[in-house]
Amino acid sequence: MLDQQRMEECVRVYPRCPESYGLLMSCCANIALDPDILSTPADLSNLQQSSSAGINLPPVDFFLSEALRSRRYHNVADTQSLAQVQTSFFLYCIYFCLNNDNAAWFYIREAMTILQTLRYHEEATYNEIPDASTKKYARRIFWVLFITERAYAMQRHRPLTLQPMLDLPQIDPLSPDAKILPGFLELISLFRPFDTDFIATWNSSTPSSTSKSAEPEQLARLQNTLSNALANVSNFSPMQQADLLITREWLKVIVWKLCVSRTLLSGTDSEDSMSLSYPTTIARDTVLVSRLLPTTAFEANGVGILEKVFDVGCSLADLLSLNPPTIITSVMDVGPIDILMETVRIAGQKFGNGYKHLDILVDKANFCLLMNVDRSLPLPADTSLVEVVE
Repeated sequence: MLDQQRMEECVRVYPRCPESYGLLMSCCANIALDPDILSTPADLSNLQQSSSAGINLPPVDFFLSEALRSRRYHNVADTQSLAQVQTSFFLYCIYFCLNNDNAAWFYIREAMTILQTLRYHEEATYNEIPDASTKKYARRIFWVLFITERAYAMQRHRPLTLQPMLDLPQIDPLSPDAKILPGFLELISLFRPFDTDFIATWNSSTPSSTSKSAEPEQLARLQNTLSNALANVSNFSPMQQADLLITREWLKVIVWKLCVSRTLLSGTDSEDSMSLSYPTTIARDTVLVSRLLPTTAFEANGVGILEKVFDVGCSLADLLSLNPPTIITSVMDVGPIDILMETVRIAGQKFGNGYKHLDILVDKANFCLLMNVDRSLPLPADTSLVEVVE
């Protein structure tokens, strides 16, 4: 997303360039959210020793305030550039991780507005850009925003702005990021089927007679597309595998929820994507991903992947709270309750107790567990016998 040479230039000129300073500070703020990504374990131990000797590392709030302060010294509306798009996107990321939804929404909209003002969403613009680096990274930030906007629109019920009218980034086999881009393209492919019509249907509280996204055949086809995606996911890094696989399961939950809201589900076969019990399979596959990949692969993806695990767990908990007898298994099997508890463990152990929604998932799981225990207790065959004993 960032050109290394351009960032090195920002370091050289930032004392006299507020735009460069703002980009650097917004980037540093994101890194400060998870400083472990900066160094190897050996480097971190040296860093901790330096810190204990009296060197205090600036907190996220410091970098954030500096990024915002830099904008007092230049008018963003008059000096729109690729760097401003990147800065606004980084500000969105910070506020999203800090659970400030209003500010996050503001800055992702700002990033898209600047991008569209520069016409970086139009393929014809790239024929007129003389600088190869700007061409390359403007195209990438478009697709980053494309993915982010769709995910955020489904998480927070927001409208869409960007449409997939731009060519995909090209992979240069000799480029240092050649190993990363294929996974990025796979992530784009996961979100492309979720178009404006789907998001509008998802956001609407009442069914639309003109929307094709709510048709059972269309939703079943979308679930099938997701199930068959990511055929080459094992070729990617563990961090990308975690992002791709959990995102796919989360998108399945989104489609399932839309089916529920339109009363389109039937049957109780958990392997059937158009079944009421489908979240059991989704959660099971989510748990499997967590067991196959290292914890660091999850942690590197931050709060975004945690929200998706949370949604998967809550969907299963909501299903179990309905108490359909067809999903109850014997005590010797790994049933939906076990899968739900494992989902809670993933959210708790991989991300700690600081996540704002963790208590909600725990409460839902406890409720389902108590319901399951109550169902397991045998009732007296004849209450009159109880009275005689008393």
